[in-house]
Amino acid sequence: MSSVSSSEERIRFRVYYDFASTLCYVAHLVLSDVDSEVEALGVELEWRPIDLTMAAPWDRGDSFTEEVRGAVHQTALGLGIDVEMPDPWLDSRPASQVALAIRSPAAERRWRDAVFEEFFVARRRALTPPLAALARELTGADPPLPGGDDYPEVEACTRDAFVLGITGVPTILLDNWAFGGVHDGPTMVSALSQLADRYRELGASIVN
Repeated sequence: MSSVSSSEERIRFRVYYDFASTLCYVAHLVLSDVDSEVEALGVELEWRPIDLTMAAPWDRGDSFTEEVRGAVHQTALGLGIDVEMPDPWLDSRPASQVALAIRSPAAERRWRDAVFEEFFVARRRALTPPLAALARELTGADPPLPGGDDYPEVEACTRDAFVLGITGVPTILLDNWAFGGVHDGPTMVSALSQLADRYRELGASIVN
């Protein structure tokens, strides 16, 4: 794994995810554990939420078979994380709409941490009053009301992701290179390192 000097330009990777996805929660935890290694690569991660149900064969409120739930649980356990899929599939759009309105990377991280904690640790199914208060603190506006159907920023971000060929999450994208799925920390860092090195060698310009 290579590291970069402070004078070398940092490279931004986009991480496409859905707050409703258990494996995205797992990826969030795995990547959080390797923050310092990722930073040493000269890499920044820009987390971009999408609504996976716009392309998936299921919808918000759908349940999954025990086989599917068990497979996700085993994948998470293999990475040292004991978490169950929420049932049914959550409506992630209100949380994603707030995330897309946040401009500061540090504030976005606070929001992502808080939402994943509520959905997968506290196992709540919607934005709670404390989350609504945090949304107002971070964006200066009230979060979307539950039960609504007006999420233009989420829909636009999702469509843009689909145009780039993103049909599953989590997916890390740099230019035309995509790295999908969730893996252990060393594997994630190694993949980011290889993509960043290749990108610098080619002197490419980021288009995503």
